[in-house]
Amino acid sequence: MRSLADSRVIFTGAIYGDGYWELQRNAGMFIFACEVGGIHPALIETMACGNPALYLDTESNRETANGCGLMFSRDEQDLADKIHRLLADPTLRGELGQAAADYARRTYGWDEVTRKYETLFEQVLK
Repeated sequence: MRSLADSRVIFTGAIYGDGYWELQRNAGMFIFACEVGGIHPALIETMACGNPALYLDTESNRETANGCGLMFSRDEQDLADKIHRLLADPTLRGELGQAAADYARRTYGWDEVTRKYETLFEQVLK
């Protein structure tokens, strides 16, 4: 990857804490290529920050993003095409980012998570 990148590309290595959130809040887009099942916090976090997300087409990623991003297949040309599409269309980036932020807050925010836990505990206690 380094041999293909020009001077605009920065390979940061692992970043945590404040630096991580600074990157999230200033990202132009987020590419999520994780295949591990389940709802992944990194995808939710980038959505909550209002970043347009490109995500690998898996069942769990589709469920997490709920259409608030662009899926890509395992075909690298498909990913390249989607990156170019987002780079060329600031309106689409804005629309996807806003939809992602709204969905993440509504679905994964503390109020909704707490409500679901309360409902679960009420059912268990009955």
